[in-house]
Amino acid sequence: MKRKKQLITRRRFLTAVTAAAAGAACRPAWSAAAAASAAPASALWVIHGEDPAAMLQAGMQRMGGWAAFVKPGRAAVLKPNAAWASLPEQGGNTDPVLVEHCVRTCLAAGAAEVIVPEKPCSPAKDAFRLSGIEAAVRRAGGRMYTPRAEHFQQVELPRAVILKQADVIRDVLEAPCLINMPVAKSHGGATLTLSMKNWMGVVQDRGFWHKNKLHQCIADFSTLVRPHLIIIDATRIMLTGGPRGPGKLAHPHQVIFGTDPVAADAYAATLFDKQPFDIQHIRLAHEMGVGCGDLAAVKVEHIKV
Repeated sequence: MKRKKQLITRRRFLTAVTAAAAGAACRPAWSAAAAASAAPASALWVIHGEDPAAMLQAGMQRMGGWAAFVKPGRAAVLKPNAAWASLPEQGGNTDPVLVEHCVRTCLAAGAAEVIVPEKPCSPAKDAFRLSGIEAAVRRAGGRMYTPRAEHFQQVELPRAVILKQADVIRDVLEAPCLINMPVAKSHGGATLTLSMKNWMGVVQDRGFWHKNKLHQCIADFSTLVRPHLIIIDATRIMLTGGPRGPGKLAHPHQVIFGTDPVAADAYAATLFDKQPFDIQHIRLAHEMGVGCGDLAAVKVEHIKV
């Protein structure tokens, strides 16, 4: 077990170093003019529409197709937000229709299985049922579960400021294809919960984050776990009352696709009439080299379906 922990830590450290090198091209000191004259640090595709299946298909075409992410014959791990015992139309969880199409198309692309782990805030049986996500995953042929103690692996975070170690769901650490599919919504402690904060559903002790500078812990964790693909559900967003709700909703009818979590969250923040660096964990992750939160240096392409 000790050797396995070391191997996982080393692999994630090398991934983090690579991400930091890529993020070095985007710095807060850049002016908009300088950014405009250089190659974009990251790219996002924002799909507008009202049909989740068509939006998912259009987004994945721009991302190079599922073959760019799914490893034939190997598992894909999907992390939606399924934390709350609330109905889909209340906006507290990822749209189950989007989740279902993601699971189904991953399997069609050759994934051996699609695994959907979630440690929810509400009791799991209520959150999974009321959100509609458990039924959606089952219909599509995936497997959803609530992790037990033996499903977690303790890992070190060598670049972290506060969150120096964490117990993380092993399937997330070892995923050949890791997809982060949060819903965009407000949050009392973190201002917004988007892709980087969505990882709180894969750790054993989320309480530590809340008690020890939540924004820094969100940024710290993102130096360790980086998804291969990010799909942010912004079809409807919770403007107030998050993360559970009920609250005031808006309906941008957008789904955001990318591979840079900082850039994806930075764009999503604008849907709430906020500047990216108004959200402290976006600014911190940007400064730590996790990705690019300066939208002047990010290519954002809008597609209507």
